[in-house]
Amino acid sequence: MAVTVREYYSKRQKKKTFGYEIDITMQGQRIREVKRGFNTKTEAREDGKRRELEIKKQGKQGYDVNDIISKDKNKITVKELLELWIQTKKANVAPKTYSFYEFFIDMIIKDLGNIKAIKLKTEHIEVEVNKLLEEGLSSTTAGHYYTVLNIAYNWAIIRGYVIKNPCALMKKPKKAKNEMHVYNEGQLNKLLNRIKHMTCYIPVMLSSTTGMRLGEVCGLTWDCVNLENGFIEVKKQLQDDKGELQLTQLKTDGSSRKVILLDYTINALKELKEKQEENKSYLGDEYSKIDYVICKNNGEPYAPSYVSRNYRRVLKEYGICEELNIPYIRFHDLRHTHTTLLLKANVHPKIVSDRLGHANIKITLDTYSHILPDMQEEAVKKLNNMIHLD
Repeated sequence: MAVTVREYYSKRQKKKTFGYEIDITMQGQRIREVKRGFNTKTEAREDGKRRELEIKKQGKQGYDVNDIISKDKNKITVKELLELWIQTKKANVAPKTYSFYEFFIDMIIKDLGNIKAIKLKTEHIEVEVNKLLEEGLSSTTAGHYYTVLNIAYNWAIIRGYVIKNPCALMKKPKKAKNEMHVYNEGQLNKLLNRIKHMTCYIPVMLSSTTGMRLGEVCGLTWDCVNLENGFIEVKKQLQDDKGELQLTQLKTDGSSRKVILLDYTINALKELKEKQEENKSYLGDEYSKIDYVICKNNGEPYAPSYVSRNYRRVLKEYGICEELNIPYIRFHDLRHTHTTLLLKANVHPKIVSDRLGHANIKITLDTYSHILPDMQEEAVKKLNNMIHLD
């Protein structure tokens, strides 16, 4: 589709709004227009279609994806194949994922775009991937370059545009692993008690006691929090799409989940809600219409990047890690901390996997395999007490 309607959060209006994006490829040139501020999806869609017709009447459009579809498949270039593929992804992926694809498609088109899609060889890709590494880009970036091209070609095989995937004969560049650092029970307790009255407390507390991701923490709204029965429904995330905050559904059904809360977490959230109700009463209509849990005094949400930076700033500025004699860990490591504490408490990995929103238990076991040897030693100690010779 040339016109896509999206939902946004307007900081100025303090409410959900809608907008459209026109994205058309014409004669090798891409035309994109974005307009926001509509009250309903219908308004945004109708105005988007009107504007699309204007573009066509003005003669700006030479061809759209239909021209690529009707073209001789043997003559389609890598550039055209990628442009066609990305159009099919627009309605099915989160805005952040779409922007991620766009970024790497631009890189690939620059390097390989003029080659016929069926003529692209493994060696072409290997040369470009090696260039990225030689230019000082990370193995992660090189890996993403490969992944986007690989996904597009797998799609192209299914759709009949090519008969083989040149990525299949090469290995994906290995991602340099970020070493996982976690707090033990004592260290986490010390941190939570120390920052209890600081701005980073609630996000840190939520991530470390529920295992929620940063975007999930920032996108949590009170309608998904059941304090009476002690659980959270994790089904949304807050994303920053080029400076515009968007509240979106989670990528997969497996990511959506019900998380049972600790008594500690319930009490902290009750206190927070009381304070926010006071702010609501004081500000009236000036308070945000969307009930975010993590928010400013006027109810507007914080961008995930801000929450992460603020956490780091507070710990560094006040010398908290040195004061408590604990290491500094990334915000995302708080999720790892939660998982590690559960596994070391002998919680079944399937329960842990469900709590984290992993697609399957294999992801959990692969990610936290370093913990398993210690758990095995504990298991053997228990067996020694159970099985013995008279």
